[in-house]
Amino acid sequence: MSDKPFDKSSKWLIDNQARGMLLLGGLRQVRHYRAKPGQIVQPSKLPDGLLEVTLEGRKNPLPVLIEVATYPDKRAEEQALEDLTLAYNVLGTLPELLMLILRPKGRYRISGKYEVRSELGWSRLEGEWKPVELWNLSAEELLAEGDAGVTPWVSLMRCDGPPEDLLERCREKIEREAPLKQQATLKSVAQVLAQLKYPHPELWKLLGGKPAMIESPLIQELRAEVLHEAILEVLKDRFRTVPRDVIKRLRALLDEKTLVQLNVQAAKCPDVKAFREALLP
Repeated sequence: MSDKPFDKSSKWLIDNQARGMLLLGGLRQVRHYRAKPGQIVQPSKLPDGLLEVTLEGRKNPLPVLIEVATYPDKRAEEQALEDLTLAYNVLGTLPELLMLILRPKGRYRISGKYEVRSELGWSRLEGEWKPVELWNLSAEELLAEGDAGVTPWVSLMRCDGPPEDLLERCREKIEREAPLKQQATLKSVAQVLAQLKYPHPELWKLLGGKPAMIESPLIQELRAEVLHEAILEVLKDRFRTVPRDVIKRLRALLDEKTLVQLNVQAAKCPDVKAFREALLP
């Protein structure tokens, strides 16, 4: 995990709904879990997505890391190896690592293995973990699980029926199974995640949440990535290719208002050069 201020929404999910996240990885016999603090005493630091999980029939808890990657890319693999080595260094034992990958992008896939080698080739460090591509999971099967914590992720799963029905069922499951004080937050997170797959605001409203309730780096980043992809699709459709420097500058922007304006520019600008100029402060 990075050293930026801890993201409120991801902390909330880990603290309150980690059982649902573990279900996505196929771990069902969870008797108890608790999130470990990301920083205990200097200089001992731990990744922020670290859980102590006690399984049925086991006395001692297991350390479990959870990583969430919006799209499959090399950065996510580097982060996984960094978190594994960091946690092993502090804990003295190797944790389990579950990586949730939310949406496909291009042909790149995360295999669940990553290695680095020293310059002379004398040393090699390798990590392995469990990757879960949400789009390959069955929405129907996860909705049948008796845990409301899976619902924020369900909109990103494989579903044969209309999205309207799926999102309404997610809302109903939250209202039926989640503690009352957690329902608004669950709906809000579910709305934001649904934006990654469904670009139509009328569909998000079916979840009944209020995204403004969770203003956090994670939520802002997810919204920004949705707009990044929308802008790039327009540019590629109009101009066939988009230069790397334009893509890099665009992805560095997270302010939603600025990105909405750039989305308009992408549709109106006469050429990529004009759009590049619009990116400059």
